[in-house]
Amino acid sequence: MNKQLQDLLITIVAGMGMLLSTLDTGIINIALPFLKEQFQTSTDIAAFTITGYTLALAISILPLGVLSDKFGKLKISYLGFVLFGLSSLFCGLINNISLLIIGRIFQGIGAAALQATSAALITTLVSEKRKNSSIGILGIMIGLGPILGPSLGGIILSLSFWQLIFLINIPFVIFGIACNNFLLNKLSEQNNNRQLDMLGITINTLMLVSLLLGLSLLNKSHLFVVGIILILSSLLLGIIFYYVELNNKHALIDIKGLKNNPQVISYLFQTVTFGFASAMIFLLPPFIFEQSYHLEVGQTGFLVLGAPTGLVLFSRISSKINNGNKNKLFSHIGLSIIIISLIFLLLINPNWPYQLLTLGLFIYGIGGGYFQPANIASIMQASPMEIQGSTGALQRMLQNVAISIGSAIGATCLNIWLNDLLLATRIGWGITLILVIISLKEVFKFSHHNS
Repeated sequence: MNKQLQDLLITIVAGMGMLLSTLDTGIINIALPFLKEQFQTSTDIAAFTITGYTLALAISILPLGVLSDKFGKLKISYLGFVLFGLSSLFCGLINNISLLIIGRIFQGIGAAALQATSAALITTLVSEKRKNSSIGILGIMIGLGPILGPSLGGIILSLSFWQLIFLINIPFVIFGIACNNFLLNKLSEQNNNRQLDMLGITINTLMLVSLLLGLSLLNKSHLFVVGIILILSSLLLGIIFYYVELNNKHALIDIKGLKNNPQVISYLFQTVTFGFASAMIFLLPPFIFEQSYHLEVGQTGFLVLGAPTGLVLFSRISSKINNGNKNKLFSHIGLSIIIISLIFLLLINPNWPYQLLTLGLFIYGIGGGYFQPANIASIMQASPMEIQGSTGALQRMLQNVAISIGSAIGATCLNIWLNDLLLATRIGWGITLILVIISLKEVFKFSHHNS
């Protein structure tokens, strides 16, 4: 097979998988009020269509990453497309909220298979000269999901055909399966004999369930204490997980390997920071536009596109000028631009024109466009080729969990300072700024140490 065609098809499979799995979160978020009315149920039960998807994705992504190293990334990616497609079809055909939640859980598992393999497909199968360009495209797909999800969901709901929220995935899934199947028949992958760590998977599952459910309860005043107890339980389980995995030959996460490579820990901390920051950037601005500037929902929806637009544009630009040797530099540049954007956002007050808020979001997106592809490439380059699937899965899991944490803390700030929106947003962005400064300091520390 022509090498250029092979690189193109692999990039399509990886990018399509990432786009579908991120798109489906944004689409369902905007549909919650509609689903509540459609199924005559409560908001809490309708919200399980989101919680079930998020939990299934977070819990299954690491085991699927291990399986992709054992059996091949293309096989697990193929499984992801099939499961995601069948569950999307199921969700679009049924008319029962309980079955919809079950369908969303299976959709989350399919999304986990797609996300676990996306970066590893590129780093193990794409040629060196196109690798950074492909990673840049992957960054674009990650950014497109939040842009297209709410907008597409709103358009579909306006047509009074809510099933299309799920059925719209089918043509893209079929295309992904066709490309994936063609590659499976043409390529062979180098696999390992790594075994599944069932004890680690069990502890990790309990830890993530406790954490994500606890976070979801933080903004419910009558369940706040329960949420805190669950979060503390997840921290305890995290400590147990660390010691169980430390000397485990087949550990779900190679704790010993990470301890011996603190630079990778630094890269992963940046991943967490960026996920947290992105959650704050997507959560807080709509409240400012609508409550402080008194803008309509439609206008707000357009103005908040500043951050994802900047991320999409500059992911492509940065990947074009990065030859694979500038990942650390681009991480520095990206985090520095994000710091500038957060300082700018902290200074904004309602007396300023609202367009300046969109400018601040766009500047953040520029930083994200420089940072995200470089961060993914740095993590994957620092990992052995035989565990690229596991490494890519770990990176995505951490970023997804960080997004959940950022969303929960942002929502908690809004609830605590309900009557002072400016203070709530400044506290949220202030916390984010501190985290980004710490992560940038870590980058410089390890860069200086290595030089």
